[in-house]
Amino acid sequence: MADMNVSSTDYRAAISRFLTGVTLVTARHEGLAQGITASAVASVTLEPPTLLACLNRQSATCQAVSGSGHFCVHILAEDQLELARHFASRNSDKFASLASLGLGSVHDSPLGNPLIAGAIAYLECRVATQTDFGTHRVFFGEVLSVDAREGSPLAYFRGQFASLGGGKASS
Repeated sequence: MADMNVSSTDYRAAISRFLTGVTLVTARHEGLAQGITASAVASVTLEPPTLLACLNRQSATCQAVSGSGHFCVHILAEDQLELARHFASRNSDKFASLASLGLGSVHDSPLGNPLIAGAIAYLECRVATQTDFGTHRVFFGEVLSVDAREGSPLAYFRGQFASLGGGKASS
């Protein structure tokens, strides 16, 4: 039988060829707003409307989603590259400098999740179930409300942000 061990390097090289959208997952727990850039988000079912989001268990956002029991997924527009980079950083208070950096205004959703202006869609979810696998926690979110507008999404391919308009958004 062939060796079935796949190295993390080989896996990363292969999976990086999967074009994915770029999202921002936000939650508020115990008064603190948390958020993280995530590409491991997917639709699960239409009935009931459900999506999944995979977050590193060590992240503050993962802890906030677990603790609050709800979260919001922002589907980022192609002009939100700097916002995606900002929330991908290890900065401990990513919300403090948003306005001063010109990355968008924030207001609270009906469930208290931080909503950042400019996304082409928002999906607010209640955690229906969660499970740990490897370094991540997978949240299945029952979608409670949505808002969508026209626009082109920010994409991620081979370790770089991209636009579907044919040009590269930037690395």
